[in-house]
Amino acid sequence: MNRIYQKTLLDGKLRAKRRLGGFTLIELLVVVLIIGILSAVALPQYTKAVEKSRAVEAMTLLKSIADANKVYYMANGVYAEHIDELDIEIPGEDTTLYDWRRKQTKNFQYGTQLEGRPDTIAAANRVPVKQFYYMYITADASSIFCGGYNEQGKSVCNALSNGRKSGSEYVIN
Repeated sequence: MNRIYQKTLLDGKLRAKRRLGGFTLIELLVVVLIIGILSAVALPQYTKAVEKSRAVEAMTLLKSIADANKVYYMANGVYAEHIDELDIEIPGEDTTLYDWRRKQTKNFQYGTQLEGRPDTIAAANRVPVKQFYYMYITADASSIFCGGYNEQGKSVCNALSNGRKSGSEYVIN
């Protein structure tokens, strides 16, 4: 710290007073408070942007699975029940969900079936399954449908769809 000499008038005499340069505790607390407020505002937006980018990546793979399943349908007359029946290389580890063979990556689990939706030809569940949100494509629609298991999942689906809904699910595209 630099030493600053300040001349002060004390008892009618001009005296040099030595003062150490630096920041006071109040100044440091104000700076920390401002950084905390900026972080509190920025962190949720950052988290939302990261989740949207993950979902967009999943939508790309979901469309590829749906296209591969349509090709499978043209060749066999039925849609594939398990993802490993398709002519497409899906990244991730083999897993199952309700006896359907699926692929799981760090963020999503992919398959051709979704519980309660027999017309599904491509499905993606955010990992951990049944906690955030899911996306799927049906045989008769080219749109991606998105549904949330909780408020956070519904918020992601709402952001991806710009608020377009079909029943309780959001429509993307």
